[in-house]
Amino acid sequence: MARGKKFFQTTDNMTTKERIVLCVSEIGGTATLVFLGCMGCVSGIYGEKGKIPHEQISWTFGLAVMVAVQIFGHISGSHINPIVTVAAATLGNIPLIQVPIFFVGQFLGALLGFGLLKAVTPSQLLGNVYTNGPNGTLTKTLGVCSPAVNPLITPTQGFLVEFLITLILALVCCGVWDPKNSDKHDSVSIRFGFTIAVLAMAGGPYTGANMNPVRSFAPALFNGDWENHWVYWLGPLSAAFVGALFYRLVFMKERPPSEETLPEGVPLSQKA
Repeated sequence: MARGKKFFQTTDNMTTKERIVLCVSEIGGTATLVFLGCMGCVSGIYGEKGKIPHEQISWTFGLAVMVAVQIFGHISGSHINPIVTVAAATLGNIPLIQVPIFFVGQFLGALLGFGLLKAVTPSQLLGNVYTNGPNGTLTKTLGVCSPAVNPLITPTQGFLVEFLITLILALVCCGVWDPKNSDKHDSVSIRFGFTIAVLAMAGGPYTGANMNPVRSFAPALFNGDWENHWVYWLGPLSAAFVGALFYRLVFMKERPPSEETLPEGVPLSQKA
């Protein structure tokens, strides 16, 4: 680490207008992700409802990330996920003062994205359905895109799955941002899209492989599905911090002061 450099940046030199642009970019990127990704989970829009292939859902979310990064990556870095913001702050790529701006944009974007999906989709294809259960009781089915741990595993195992797959995602981010990788930033949006797709294919049967607290929060809020919701916050956020901290301490070679740039002006596809 360069002598005299703080482990965490705290302030920046952005103007109020630049902060607003940063927030709006995250709103747009996260809304794009949630709208397209959750739209790919809607069954029955073409007729009879049925189970959507897991691979289709995984690719839809992966390609939605690709689209969001392609559109907004040069503006805010297109974090579109609090775990990316946590990893960036832990790595020292963004100052702590920017973290709430990213978070607000991501929350609003997720709510906007899922709200738009509800606006264009028949309610019977999105909302919870109550069916007759044992002894005449009503059983509520899970709403579209709501997070849920596979009943064959425990919530603790679900937490570990979300932690581990998010840890891999955080390490991918760190690898992209590493100064040693600065000459390999072509097609970053495609790389992130494929990363999300493969992690979703692997972890989806266990927990849905959300890896994104705001992507979990918006459907849960609209659908009222909160069971084991802590898994989708604690797992990803702790993995982001642990992964980025590990990468920074073990693999990262800090730049000399003369080579450092203001990170808030550098997009996701170019950050070191």
